[in-house]
Amino acid sequence: MLEDHSGPLSGVVWDLDGTLVDSAADIARTLNELLHECDEPPLDDTVVRGMIGDGVSRLVRRGFAQHGSRLDDAELREHVNRFMRLYERNATASTRLFPGALEALREFSSAGLPQAICTNKPEAITRQILADLDVADYFRAVVGGDTVPFKKPAPEPLLAAMAGIGVEPMRALLIGDSEIDVAAARSAGTRVAILAHGYSRVPAGELGADMYIEELADLATIVLRLSEHQPASAILAD
Repeated sequence: MLEDHSGPLSGVVWDLDGTLVDSAADIARTLNELLHECDEPPLDDTVVRGMIGDGVSRLVRRGFAQHGSRLDDAELREHVNRFMRLYERNATASTRLFPGALEALREFSSAGLPQAICTNKPEAITRQILADLDVADYFRAVVGGDTVPFKKPAPEPLLAAMAGIGVEPMRALLIGDSEIDVAAARSAGTRVAILAHGYSRVPAGELGADMYIEELADLATIVLRLSEHQPASAILAD
């Protein structure tokens, strides 16, 4: 249930993969390129989708684990570095904004709501993707998985993103797609909206978020009403 906070919503933090952009095809292609180089068979895109969200190291470890391969620390570092080199070449070959995402970015910007990105993907490739998709200018802050010493669900990345746009946790909203986002928001003391179209390993409606959103168009309406300090009970009743 959506909680009432002490003031109107003043800023928005977006997760990236599975929330703002549909990047699963490019991530799966890159992981399969890496597996092929190591004489391992490819994985279905649907399998890889369930691995996304915890950062590149865990993605790579999980990919090899699917074939019974356990990587030691040195092997993992080598494979992660190789994955990133492969990924950087075509990070937006198939990656696209989800339908309604651009419109939401524009509406929030027009309403004067500062926006940030908080993702477990490395910061440099995150900025590259935002630039390639021509949306980088909508974000005052970008916090990646290597920007601070911790990744979500630890609160530090989300707190850094909120600090980057000058918004206190009680006045912010994290927009995400997974249990990682819900846990990060809870630990940081901020609200969280979960989108139905993401890569969550748990059904999105069962994550215990403040809001479960079927369509990005609905999200924009709710966020703008929260920014006007309309009561949460009235928003949910509509």
